[in-house]
Amino acid sequence: MNDRRKHGFKLIRLEEALHRIEQAASSNQPILEETVDTVKSLGRVLAEDIVSGFNLPDHNFAAMDGYAINTKDIQKASDSNQIRLVVKGELYPPDHPTDAVIKNSETMYVACGAPIPKGADAVLTVESARQEEATIVVQTPLKPNRNICLIGEDVKEQDLVIPKGRIIRPQDIGLLVALNRETIKVARKPRVAVISVGEELTEPFRGTPNKIVNNNAYIIGDLIKVFNAEPVLIGIAKDSIEDITQKIITATQQADIIVTIAGCSVGVKDFVPDTIEKLGGEGHGIVFHGVAVSAGKVSGFGLVQGKPVVMLPGHVGSTVATFYLLVLPLLNRQLGLGFKDHLPIVKCVLDEPIRPSKPGIELVLPVKIYRRGGEHRAVPMRKPLSVLKNLADANGFAMIQAGVALDAGASVDVKVYSGLEFYALGESR
Repeated sequence: MNDRRKHGFKLIRLEEALHRIEQAASSNQPILEETVDTVKSLGRVLAEDIVSGFNLPDHNFAAMDGYAINTKDIQKASDSNQIRLVVKGELYPPDHPTDAVIKNSETMYVACGAPIPKGADAVLTVESARQEEATIVVQTPLKPNRNICLIGEDVKEQDLVIPKGRIIRPQDIGLLVALNRETIKVARKPRVAVISVGEELTEPFRGTPNKIVNNNAYIIGDLIKVFNAEPVLIGIAKDSIEDITQKIITATQQADIIVTIAGCSVGVKDFVPDTIEKLGGEGHGIVFHGVAVSAGKVSGFGLVQGKPVVMLPGHVGSTVATFYLLVLPLLNRQLGLGFKDHLPIVKCVLDEPIRPSKPGIELVLPVKIYRRGGEHRAVPMRKPLSVLKNLADANGFAMIQAGVALDAGASVDVKVYSGLEFYALGESR
């Protein structure tokens, strides 16, 4: 019997696999932080609560072009009781702060954004007033505070404005800049080492005969980038314990998380599990090897020098599927987002029936989502898992429970691969 079976190649449920990864990561890896310029923080994960140090706005200003008035002066205005106010001047946004004052039956023109003069409690829009020389004629009453942005109306001093754990968006940066936050604390991007295994592999664009291009490493590397981490491509390891050992040791020195691709099945030259077990040391090594999902049954997880190592299968469909299932929650945990995949879910109608998977095996079904007649529909991608075009056509996946069959027209929840797929969700088939 193959030695690697001694450490227990055994299929466990996905839920159990995720539980073991979370437990191992929580006890071995702290969430690290760094300070960055606010204007360069787009897409980063906020690592602190942002509390406002002042009111926003910090003064009352006009929300519309118009006339600052005291509402008591025009509370009886009507078509038959036209009220005339004397225009005493003009105010513009740069005039803040101002000591301008209006008295009874007076008004001032205020541009949008201009400060409100003392004595005024509302702004009458330009189109609601009729100007006659140095006066305006008013025919409608107005309620106090109308068309005025009030102090603290947007944000009050000591308000929690952006909570820790928010992925920073453009509008968040705008708010942070308005709050005079030049720098913020964010979660440091995890560094993820990617090791490809197999003497049949070659790097792209070399034209090496009888070799397979190592495209899986670039798919996984770019997925790591998409999900807010930094890939470290270690390269291709030969099918030997010695070379895999050297690559993993290098990875532990350069990265927070290690991902291996291929070499983790139970074949004669599948040395990755043996190597992790050998390097793990006391209390580490293989945590599990084998997950009851299709695709991805031979995937696994271990610890080397306290660093998580996720073993991904070599077939591209399985490689990508198990990245989403096992690696993505680990990345999010390292970013302070919790041990979840956080993928958006779209409820879809199946175009075709789904046959039940093998007993005890959950099906990871890649699908193409498209929109027709006001609803999202899903086309199962049925080509072999090793076909790249199949994966390129898909924009999400559905988890089908073991032994479950679904008819065409059934409703299914589809996890969208990432925000990069959203543009395609409106396409017709």
